[in-house]
Amino acid sequence: MNNQPAEITKSMKTNGFGERLKSIIKEKKLTQASVAKGVGTSIPSVNRWTKGGEIEYDNLRALADYLGVNWVWLRYGDEAIESLHTDMPDNAPMRDSRREYLNQILESEARMKAALDMAEVVTWEWNVLTGSVQCSDNATALFDVSVDNLPNCMMPFMDLPIDELITLFGQNGPHKWDFEVVTEHNESRWFASRAELIFDSARRPIRVIGISADITARKQAENALQRSEYMLKKIIDIIPVGLWVADETGQITLANPEVQRMWGGAKYVGLKDYDEYKGWWEKTGEPLGAKGWTLARAVKEGETSKPEIVNIEAFDGQHRTIIMHATPLRDQNDNIIGAIEINQDITETKDAERDLKQSLTQWRAIFEQNIFSVIQLDQSLHIINLSQKARETLKSADTALTLENIFTTETCSTLREHLEQPPTRQLYSATIEGAKLHGHDDGHLLHVIHDARQDTEPLTLIFIF
Repeated sequence: MNNQPAEITKSMKTNGFGERLKSIIKEKKLTQASVAKGVGTSIPSVNRWTKGGEIEYDNLRALADYLGVNWVWLRYGDEAIESLHTDMPDNAPMRDSRREYLNQILESEARMKAALDMAEVVTWEWNVLTGSVQCSDNATALFDVSVDNLPNCMMPFMDLPIDELITLFGQNGPHKWDFEVVTEHNESRWFASRAELIFDSARRPIRVIGISADITARKQAENALQRSEYMLKKIIDIIPVGLWVADETGQITLANPEVQRMWGGAKYVGLKDYDEYKGWWEKTGEPLGAKGWTLARAVKEGETSKPEIVNIEAFDGQHRTIIMHATPLRDQNDNIIGAIEINQDITETKDAERDLKQSLTQWRAIFEQNIFSVIQLDQSLHIINLSQKARETLKSADTALTLENIFTTETCSTLREHLEQPPTRQLYSATIEGAKLHGHDDGHLLHVIHDARQDTEPLTLIFIF
């Protein structure tokens, strides 16, 4: 028989266990402390029950006896009492069966609660009409906030009109979303939510039932991965070498900005079309074709190549010289899953090298010609090089000669006046007429050039005509 007070029964007809318990305590002018003492439990346990927390069967019976109400009604409400009176005969064996089934239900609920607690899952229910929210008693612990500060982001749809709420949840399974909670310790925690919109018999929305699970570790891993990918992309974009990446079939999947500058663009082609990239071996001048590129050899043959010099014609028509080398990428089973190739633009270096070779050739030509004599001096005015004509004129191959060995005292004195204190950081030249060489009676015309414009040792040349 339902023995709860009539006024409480009326007010509690649509409310849950926690609300019924709070109303009875208030109606009887009790405190949670007195209830805890009367039932033989702790005050936090009573507080948890008033919030709808789970209660064991023995505690439920003791609580109902202390408050003087029906324990089935206290836990499950009026509909449960009506169902018991209407659907089942009032006899002892059936009462025992009902007690057993209810005990099993309570135990099942307790096991479910324990499982959700261990899985760090919060269960909650939002009443669409009243806006009230009921959460499992692990909510404050998992969200790490006070009981009066549950996050609004847990249910971002609370202010939506009914038609928008129905559209949001739709008809294709639970609605899913993630939300972030900043705890009272200023730490960020992430939760994934799933919820369903529940309708009454007239298809009017009445409540949303959902769960929220802690996914902080997953979010942190995702954020770390995104940050790592962002940093890797930035590095790939700014490195001063060209980087190619191909998959296991040789299909080009990545070409960084330096590649596209170097090649005047990029074509994301497969192995058979690598000959769209025009290149010739530096040493032989032979074309590479599709198979010669180190990226192709890395994918097909697993070759890790050494740096190789290639002259290329870029897609913008420019001719450049590059160094290329590649290496395959392998999985844990040593299978090739792709390859990378590095290109380094050495066009300026090669041009400088060619200019230097040309300059050296011209320099050697000056000293090998047989028209006039050339003497090269170091900074201390010691002879370090003689042209072929000078060797024949002086009848000596010895560069250890001194100015005094070659010129008369008067000519040496004139030369030293010009060379011992020449202007610095300038190109200086002078002409000496009637210069005399030892063993030669006729006079010669000397042109003296002193170049001190570079940071290296000054260049001093004497031309004898």
